[in-house]
Amino acid sequence: MIALFTSQRYRFKLQVAIALLFLYLTVPLTAQTSSYPFAYAKSYPQTIWNGISAPLNWEGNDWIKAIAYTGVATGLYLYDEDISQWVQQHRSADTRHISLVAKQFGEGKYILPAIALGTVGGLILKDDKTVDTGLISLKSFILANSTTQVLKFASQRNRPISNKGKEFFNSSGFKKNRESFPSGHATVAWSVAPVIAAQYKESSLVPPLAYGIATLTSLSRIHDNKHWASDAFVGSMVGYLSAKLCLQTTPRLKLSPSPDLQGISISYNF
Repeated sequence: MIALFTSQRYRFKLQVAIALLFLYLTVPLTAQTSSYPFAYAKSYPQTIWNGISAPLNWEGNDWIKAIAYTGVATGLYLYDEDISQWVQQHRSADTRHISLVAKQFGEGKYILPAIALGTVGGLILKDDKTVDTGLISLKSFILANSTTQVLKFASQRNRPISNKGKEFFNSSGFKKNRESFPSGHATVAWSVAPVIAAQYKESSLVPPLAYGIATLTSLSRIHDNKHWASDAFVGSMVGYLSAKLCLQTTPRLKLSPSPDLQGISISYNF
């Protein structure tokens, strides 16, 4: 059990540490309005609660969507082995190159610094949309990956590359290498893509590019035999739903010149 937490979650803990350091460094930059950092931090539990309590407020269409998503995940699970076998039989040099590039967009060690640079750059340039995009992406990244890590620990599913079957809990105890479900790379990519797409929806290029890259990232995990198709799909859904919740429940910044402060003033709203 100790090995599971020290090995399986080391990268996740490192990513969270980087995220917290990023918040620590950016809070002074947003402190001209002292209430914003508090409002932003307070929005985290609010988003978590909204996600947990959402089914209580679902209407007919919401239940249809939930049933549809569950049906897709179940269908993929039933055919996971067939899909994996087909994909491995049709790999090529070209698909390996595409997969290698797409995989990087699911790496927290690259995505977190990109979020940090974008946010700090937005503050320097007084671009509230860029700052918003960075802070919402960071929040979505943290919440989505926390969910995925819990599911990985709870589900104990072997990766397809291990050749031990697609079942959950197909051997006793908790093992550090049984962490296939859901895909962390898919979660990372999809926790950010909807935020970027929504923030820059007026562009005809950004939304399809963001969703296209996230889709390729998910597919790369199946291609590389690191995840089953159902792992990639559920990881994508965790990231997507996290992004949508964060877009709805995160306070927005409005930066404006402030001669009295000899810098910028910051206001926010939901």
